[in-house]
Amino acid sequence: MKSPEEFVAAFVQDDGLRERIARVFRQLPESVQREFMDDPAFGINIAERGRWTTRVFLKPPEGRNGSRLIVLDSSLRHRSLAFAHYVIAHEFAHAALRNRGRHPGEDPEHAADSLALAWGFPRPAPLPILS
Repeated sequence: MKSPEEFVAAFVQDDGLRERIARVFRQLPESVQREFMDDPAFGINIAERGRWTTRVFLKPPEGRNGSRLIVLDSSLRHRSLAFAHYVIAHEFAHAALRNRGRHPGEDPEHAADSLALAWGFPRPAPLPILS
């Protein structure tokens, strides 16, 4: 099995972002790490502001429910560690939950925040203004 660093490096070339993402990935429960590593529909994409991405976003394979693609803004390389780690964990949580709540009727954003918190990445208060 690949290490978390090797797994993240397959998607992220930027050294600073790769370390931030790998730091969060290492803190996820081992079962969640394995789930992502074993899922061919899982992916991480970095969106560069003002530039088109070279990756193609594909619909999940038949029989799969919900997106497993995480798209992170390149500006996270310049944000505070606490904020960047929270956003990364929040997006991993969306992927783990397949962009749904944990139970019917739960807001997916609340569910992702709760799961990120359970993994050790609380939502900073107040959230910084993104520009």
